[in-house]
Order: sequence, then C-alpha cells, then structure tokens
Amino acid sequence: MESIIQILKLNDLKSGVSRKTGNPYEMQDAECLLLKEDGSIDQVGVLQVPKSLRDKALPGVYTGSFALHSNFASRRIEAVLTDLTPVPPGTYGTPKAPNPAKQA
Repeated sequence: MESIIQILKLNDLKSGVSRKTGNPYEMQDAECLLLKEDGSIDQVGVLQVPKSLRDKALPGVYTGSFALHSNFASRRIEAVLTDLTPVPPGTYGTPKAPNPAKQA
C-alpha cells in the first residue's frame, strides 16, 4: 500500500518507561499531509515515524509504503509506515527543479 505524503514538521522525540511493562520506549511523529495524485491536500494528520526511518524522514514530499500490523495495546489492525521514497521535483504538485540554463 502506497500513499503520497508531505512531511511538514518532525515533532520532538518522546521517550519514557512503559507503566505496563517497565520497558523503555522512544517515539517520534511527524505533522503530515496526505496528497491526491494532482498534489492537492486530501487529509491532514500525524504519522508515527518508525525508528528505522528517523534519519530518512525529513520535511519534504515522499511516496510512503505501509504494511498492516496489529496494535499491541488495542489489538486493532493498523497501517504502519515501512519506507519513504523522495518524490522527484515537479511530481504531485511539488515545485520543479530550477533550470540552470534559464538562470544564466
């Protein structure tokens, strides 16, 4: 499952110790837009960034890949971000890269 995502802002890393298990945890989420194929905004929300993608998740436009997983606490089946692929400039309403020939 893939979606077009624009990451606007990464929120501060949250860490603590689980009251239930006593295990330490770290969480980070990002303020995001879900975009339609034409680049217009479909939805606005917060997306949890997995530890494996924290260095890759920067403000910008991406194709996000998702997998379904069972939430440990609620037992609900939820989509979880598994990969981010940067979108080339000029795709889905993103600004096109400047043409160096025209700047001279």
